Amino acid sequence: MTLGLGWLLANPAQAMQRPVDPVAVCVVAPRVEPVAEGDAIGLVPTPTPLLVVIEPLLELQIERQGRLAWQQLAPVGQPFRAPLAWPLAPIAPGEVVVLRLRPEQAAEGSFAHVQLVGADAERIASTAALIRSLGQSPPAWLAAIETALEAGDVSLAWALLFEPKLPESADLTSLRAEVIRRGCGD
Repeated sequence: MTLGLGWLLANPAQAMQRPVDPVAVCVVAPRVEPVAEGDAIGLVPTPTPLLVVIEPLLELQIERQGRLAWQQLAPVGQPFRAPLAWPLAPIAPGEVVVLRLRPEQAAEGSFAHVQLVGADAERIASTAALIRSLGQSPPAWLAAIETALEAGDVSLAWALLFEPKLPESADLTSLRAEVIRRGCGD
């Protein structure tokens, strides 16, 4: 069963079960919006988003349909860092996937929760077509990112900026670094 983004935004307390000690993380990509302390939700226009989290993590869990589908634990004293390639089968249109993230300073069992909602099939297809059309042309990628930002579609802009097929370019690398540097502050 999948729930719509509207229901999730209207019912964040029911949608996310949280521990007594909530924690927060800065998720840069995919683009998400806060819904409660330590919790966020985002519509993803690509089915295999790159995960970019600012804080070093001790644990990352991915739940599908209320069940643990994937987990990564850091070795003792060696937190891991994003970016992390999407480790599972693609997110389906309308599917809700829950990321449970435990940053370095969080207590055992305390997680930030991020819900990723797969965009509709048309949007996922149009994003894939756009990525294919950009090829290996850095100016085309920069223009597409700028166009998405001008249209207020930050989810698409960040999906493009953090797309694994992004070509090598000083301008694109600099833009990525600036977005990561700003994190969740600006």
